[in-house]
Amino acid sequence: MIRQFLSFTQIWIALGAFVTTCFSWLWAADLFRLDHGDMLVAIWVSCSTGLGYTLQRAIKHTRHPHAMPTIRRTFWDRWKWTMVVGWVGLWIGFNIAFVADLGWDEPRRLSVAIGLGLASLTYAFVPLMNGGLRKVSWLKIPLIAVVWATATTHHPEHGIDPILWAQRALFIAGLTLPFDIRDIEIDRPHMTTIPMVTSAKRALNLSRNLIAAAGAISFLVWVCRCMQDGLKPHEAIPLALSAQCLWAHWILRPGRALAALQGEESVRENFTGWHLDGVLAAPFLVIASAFLMLLL
Repeated sequence: MIRQFLSFTQIWIALGAFVTTCFSWLWAADLFRLDHGDMLVAIWVSCSTGLGYTLQRAIKHTRHPHAMPTIRRTFWDRWKWTMVVGWVGLWIGFNIAFVADLGWDEPRRLSVAIGLGLASLTYAFVPLMNGGLRKVSWLKIPLIAVVWATATTHHPEHGIDPILWAQRALFIAGLTLPFDIRDIEIDRPHMTTIPMVTSAKRALNLSRNLIAAAGAISFLVWVCRCMQDGLKPHEAIPLALSAQCLWAHWILRPGRALAALQGEESVRENFTGWHLDGVLAAPFLVIASAFLMLLL
């Protein structure tokens, strides 16, 4: 299926990282536009996300293949090295082609990128720790949230907007927790996750609360900007991110989400790997629809 292909090859999550980064730049922009350098950095984040997730999954598949769901493991049995070589080649090629445009002459930018790379690798592998930092129950989700928030909000010239960073970190943490609910039975013999310590229902409630907090931050920023500068097109970005949170909150309503996350494997994979990861691309759809309405 096309959905499984996009999800298992990390193309879908890489697209989500690209959109998330673009909207981080637009959040702070005075005009509703992205310059050439901004787009290249967003593409770099996208390629790095695809590479990072692929390497993490490759390590897991190599060391603990039976800790992966059957459908995913079967796909990785066939395509692991094709995906690894493909993402590594794409990442190296992009860096060589645009090395002068990615801000590596700025020491802070380079140190952040190295730190994110190391954090991503330690998530899956740490010497003398079987399984990496992801096996530490209360560290796994915060680590993912911190890496995502930093990677998608650190601008080569302007650094990080702390409010935007907090909004992104809360949102990613909330969006990631349901994946642990999905994998409760698969993870149980190998590691302990938050849904195991609490319960699937409580973990889902925590997820929705984190997403609601992220949405509230976005909405308050939009209100404050409108009160200060008036209603302008480029000020709609925080509102779009608030709508993104609202959509994720609705998707994760308990009556639907718990059944999907604890259903058959194909249902679980479709719900998380397609619908939840797809929420990351939602702001693009919102803005595209707004432009279409203006044109009509």
